[in-house]
Amino acid sequence: MTSTLDSNRPSAGDRARARAYGREFWPGMAAYAVVLAAALTWGDLDGTGPWRFAWALAPVLPVAWLVRVVLRQVRRVDEFQRLLLLQSLAIGFAVSMLSAVTLGFLAVAGLHLADAPWIVFGAGMLGWALSGICPGRR
Repeated sequence: MTSTLDSNRPSAGDRARARAYGREFWPGMAAYAVVLAAALTWGDLDGTGPWRFAWALAPVLPVAWLVRVVLRQVRRVDEFQRLLLLQSLAIGFAVSMLSAVTLGFLAVAGLHLADAPWIVFGAGMLGWALSGICPGRR
């Protein structure tokens, strides 16, 4: 029996890739939290000053970093992990589009939600996260 090949435990390479992803991801998330807190605290987002737009866009910079981190992880992982990751990204995208279309038609019918973009974002991220967890459990 080839017990080392049949193991469900991550290989040394898988663990190294996961650590590399964590070393890049968590500082990006921390930067996002700090910049978001600063924007909400000092950005005067409900005001009328022109700087409110810069403050409102400031959290996008750490998010751009996180996009870079995910793309690096896609290039870093093996073919099977890449397939699972891209499938979960596709499911998250499909959930985002479905929620955007649903909210769009509800807006046409007269329901206007100020937080509609955040609902679409949250639905897509939840779809990505849940579909990424499920295949990894097999």
